Amino acid sequence: MNVPKTNVIEWVGAGPDDILWIYPYEDIRWGSMVIVHEYETAIFMRDGKVYDVLPPGRHTVTTQNIPLLTKAFNLVMGYGETPFKATIVFISLKQFRGKFGVNTRVKLSPKALYMTELQSYGEYWFRVEDPVLFLTQVAGAVPSLTSADVTEFIRAFFSELLVQELSKYAATEVYGKLEEISRIVKSDVLPEAFKQRGLELIDIKIAGVSLPLLEKMEEEDPTYGLPLLIAIQNGEEDKVLEMIKVVESMRALGKSPGAGVMGALFAIPQIWGAGQQPAAQPAYVGVASQPSQAQPKPSVEERLQRLKKLYEKGLITEEEYKERKKEILKEI
Repeated sequence: MNVPKTNVIEWVGAGPDDILWIYPYEDIRWGSMVIVHEYETAIFMRDGKVYDVLPPGRHTVTTQNIPLLTKAFNLVMGYGETPFKATIVFISLKQFRGKFGVNTRVKLSPKALYMTELQSYGEYWFRVEDPVLFLTQVAGAVPSLTSADVTEFIRAFFSELLVQELSKYAATEVYGKLEEISRIVKSDVLPEAFKQRGLELIDIKIAGVSLPLLEKMEEEDPTYGLPLLIAIQNGEEDKVLEMIKVVESMRALGKSPGAGVMGALFAIPQIWGAGQQPAAQPAYVGVASQPSQAQPKPSVEERLQRLKKLYEKGLITEEEYKERKKEILKEI
């Protein structure tokens, strides 16, 4: 925005998402008028240090109005046209809304060691509570003091904090206690972290969560993915643990003829007791249950490919992947 240099310094044309604006000229004349609108504040800075703060109103630049800057640089030189060097930053004090979308890795259940990807999205509302603290904390953390950079800094800061909090919970807890977790997040850690940066976190709304890897499994093989996904969403930790025990046997099954990823998938429906099995069973489940049908042992290459798929889907950890890969390669 091109601003003509006049004796009236004012933030004109602020957009709905503009948090701050820097007056583009550093040569400030004595006697200039600084107009600070409602829900704004103006801060005088020099060499990166904050000095005087002007509240809403019309202010004539005099030694009385900027005493700290005057004292620091010995600027008692009358009210002539002689300018002095300073940066004026206008900060909006109104409420802002931000959107977030984060992903992190969480345990499937509190007692399970298996990890999976969790995605969450929603909105949050905030405002600048302490302009001086806000400017001091943010000035050294952004590439430039523009509204866009500051907004991105706040969004990234919020997302990082939220990821840290969500990582403390298992997938079954996030689904079963979403409202409770939302209350804890917005009343404890995040507000305090915002306050330390001169911000007030007004509210958080987690609109939804998802488990993309398990949802993909559900699409590829409902017999395997759907029961596990339903158990997690219902917070049925015991059922989740039962299913995970079967999944954890994949590596052992991979050493047997005809076994591997699909062998483990065949076994999963068996954990649903009598009367609890899904109505539709794939034809291959019955075939897999016939021990008399010997199948050729998968090649080393096939086993490595299957192992890699398990790792990419988040079904095994990186440590387990490397350990099992080393065992398979020893057979060459």
